[in-house]
Amino acid sequence: MQEKVTLLLEKIEHAQLVLVGIGEAFASGKSLAYVEAAYHNLANMLEGKNYFVITTCTDRKIESAGLKKERVVCPLLEENDQEKETVWDIYLKWLQGTLHKKLLVLELGVGLVYPNLIRFPFEKTVFYNQKAELVRVHDKLFQLPVELKGRGISVEEDAVRLLAFVEN
Repeated sequence: MQEKVTLLLEKIEHAQLVLVGIGEAFASGKSLAYVEAAYHNLANMLEGKNYFVITTCTDRKIESAGLKKERVVCPLLEENDQEKETVWDIYLKWLQGTLHKKLLVLELGVGLVYPNLIRFPFEKTVFYNQKAELVRVHDKLFQLPVELKGRGISVEEDAVRLLAFVEN
């Protein structure tokens, strides 16, 4: 497992920008201690990077991880206030600025519960940005589409477990 962690750390280090998708694997009855450790380790891995995190987890456990609040969005919780700019709006502007930059797209435990929020848009982002690379970490749904051949890595592993045991 340590070689998979080393791979993630190297990919993050060499990227100009990092887009992270956190899926239902983080909310599916895992030990709270493991989930908190995974979030904390992710925050440490992203320290000093230009990143954005999208999550489908509505439990708000990510809020205490040490990630920048303005760089984390949960579309399922996003308020629809026409008067103010939402974090989703900020994310969309950030995403526009990733084109033609070395972007690492990191999917962590994203399955098929809400594929239209993370999985499919992330694949599309990598497809159009020729400098982008996708790393998909999932214990069952780790496969990559053929359109991204050579521009992605699939990691067959439970994302929470993998991140919970990162040695910083």
